[in-house]
Amino acid sequence: MVGASSGLGFAVAEEMAKRGYDLVLSSRNPQDAADAIRDRHGVRVEVVPGSISDPSVAASLADRAGALGGASALLLNHGGPPVKPLMGITDAEWSDAFGVMVTGPLRVLRALVPQMQTAGRGRVLAVSSFTVKAPYPGIALSNSLRAALVNALKTAALELGPEGILLNALAPGYVETNRIREWNDSYARQRNIGVEEVRKQALETIPLRRYGTPEGYARMAAFLLSEDNDYVSGQQILYDGALVTAN
Repeated sequence: MVGASSGLGFAVAEEMAKRGYDLVLSSRNPQDAADAIRDRHGVRVEVVPGSISDPSVAASLADRAGALGGASALLLNHGGPPVKPLMGITDAEWSDAFGVMVTGPLRVLRALVPQMQTAGRGRVLAVSSFTVKAPYPGIALSNSLRAALVNALKTAALELGPEGILLNALAPGYVETNRIREWNDSYARQRNIGVEEVRKQALETIPLRRYGTPEGYARMAAFLLSEDNDYVSGQQILYDGALVTAN
């Protein structure tokens, strides 16, 4: 599981551990998360420190997963890119973000899928965003590059389906994490309004009138990553409380 030391990634890792899965966690600093999950749920948890953009991480993940019997489920996640409008993004920022959000996840996919092919089954899930379907201003990197990964995974679903491998993306709307707080802070600065006003405006677009929870997202993700999911593939599924968007 990549990007699993905090936020949605950690919530998914913990939910999978509750269901008895042994884990390989990767992030820049995965040890504390691994220790917490191991202590609470008694499963085996290996760690691979490093950025998903580092080519050595994919190879290490494959090695550790192989030692645990082979990968049956793969979560692709990473830290969010800078929250900036399109005209303010430099070539270097585009390149760096592409490495983290597209090249890195696809490299990990290529490293782990052969173990699933050998087993004749597997599940892959990417943490995406509702803005892939309804782009928001001010987050051009996320809008663009998450869409690239979603379409790559759709292609993989078409190609790997005959081998029993199901691939999906699960797109959160407003879920109560540090990332959404960072997003709200950035929008408040861009619009020159208070953070609470940003949050109020967001809640007005959600019929349930509340943010989602990491735990709720994780339960949905765990279904898609487990053998309980026997037919859902090639989809981007929204966890957004029926969020009303401009699109």
